[in-house]
Amino acid sequence: MSLVATLRVIAFYLLAVLVATFLGCLVQTQIHMAALQQLEIPTSVTARLADTWPDLLSFAQLFLIMVATTLAVALPVAEGLSRVFRPWRWLLFALAGAGGIWLAFKVVGQFLPTYSFSAATLEMPGLLAIMVSVGVGSWLFGRLTRPRGKRGLRVLG
Repeated sequence: MSLVATLRVIAFYLLAVLVATFLGCLVQTQIHMAALQQLEIPTSVTARLADTWPDLLSFAQLFLIMVATTLAVALPVAEGLSRVFRPWRWLLFALAGAGGIWLAFKVVGQFLPTYSFSAATLEMPGLLAIMVSVGVGSWLFGRLTRPRGKRGLRVLG
């Protein structure tokens, strides 16, 4: 692989990590705000927006490390499987990211108390929403790095 191709893959990996982290942090903030609203604490749209940025800064650091590690392991696995199952490349990448972050939360949950890490992952809807956000980042990487279609007549394979 050439240097330019390697740099493109690294840039797409970093973009996928940033997208997944940003979406995951937004999901986590909105789940927190919905929990406050259930406690009958009024939360306006401006309050939601104002609480998003501090939450991004506090939650994003650990979540960024988790997403980067997850995608560093899951993306090569998805790439290998996508060579065998070509029509499902998009699904394999999305599932690799989503399944990887689920596993990462389970592993981290063994070492850190869940109440100090992310309340969004305590219930299944929050965990699924964060899994979808990482799945979107993983899917984006798969979409940006897909092999070009070969043109012309293919005989015997």
